[in-house]
Amino acid sequence: MTTDRTSVDAKKLTDFATKALQKVGVPEEDARITANILVATDLRGIDSHGVAHLAAFYVKGIKEGRINPNPRIEVFSQAPATAIMDGDRGLGFVVGYRAMMEAMRRAETTGAGFVAVRNSTHYGAGGNYAMMALSHNMIGISLTRGGRGMVAPGSRGRGIGINVISIAAPAKREAPFVLDMATTVVAAGKVEIALRTGMTMPEGWSVDREGKPITDPKQYYDEQGALLPLGGIPRLGSFKGYGLAVAVDILCSILSGSTISTRVPGNHFFGALRIDGFMPAEKFKGAMDGMIREIRALPKAAGVDRIYMAGEVEQEIEEERRANGIPLHPSVVASLQELAKELDIEYDL
Repeated sequence: MTTDRTSVDAKKLTDFATKALQKVGVPEEDARITANILVATDLRGIDSHGVAHLAAFYVKGIKEGRINPNPRIEVFSQAPATAIMDGDRGLGFVVGYRAMMEAMRRAETTGAGFVAVRNSTHYGAGGNYAMMALSHNMIGISLTRGGRGMVAPGSRGRGIGINVISIAAPAKREAPFVLDMATTVVAAGKVEIALRTGMTMPEGWSVDREGKPITDPKQYYDEQGALLPLGGIPRLGSFKGYGLAVAVDILCSILSGSTISTRVPGNHFFGALRIDGFMPAEKFKGAMDGMIREIRALPKAAGVDRIYMAGEVEQEIEEERRANGIPLHPSVVASLQELAKELDIEYDL
């Protein structure tokens, strides 16, 4: 197991990803949107959803015809606050960005905006879209229907999507609250990282097709293992994670008019709530500061130095990585070097 990492400048990495995507037919603006979101994900320490997927997921998906590099994105709406968007199999980053912008545009007028998205593709880490609302004094909501990878309580094998819930709310002086969670015990990306780094998985993450625990990430992929719902097993509350996953599917898939909700990944749901439609934004953000500080002041367990809110760890990682570069695993560096050769672009990272 190697721990050597190569630190890469965020701007250079963004420029490289933009060029690579343009080489496979993505328009410059869309390529830049996608690259910005991928690198923003790495900056926040979510290494499973950043440039590690550039070659194997997105460029490959375009070359194999599963992702449309130049989609015709359409919005359907008969109401001022709500809409359906059809992504025409475009890059999920581009579709997601435009859908969240649409939700915020409607929220500016009505106080709240919601967009259900069908016919998109994988959009990376959900928190990126919820966080778009922060600078607009809004609360952002981002949900996505992931690929089938959760075992439903009482069933065998992969049957439910590894669905994601993200909510972001601004504060005044404290870091914003940014929840970004899978409805499984862990995100599938954690299994990918375990495989990449040669680690085993804790028992309780995954089971095989017979329901027996898996701790080898290679076995998870080779034998079509499934992740357990948040809560793990029924007597520990797995129906909560399972129920949340189905709720996400209702909003992302059924509400968007997707034909087979339990089988089709790439459906999303976005929401924006204009805070001053409820109360003055500055008053809300001050109250957020107060709540955060009150929670942080709770009695600490033995050995704990600080109580963190959702999103604070990622913000600290981002500050460090902006200053010192993004550390890339050797396998990720190799994939980018190979991509540069394949697309005949300069590797200057």
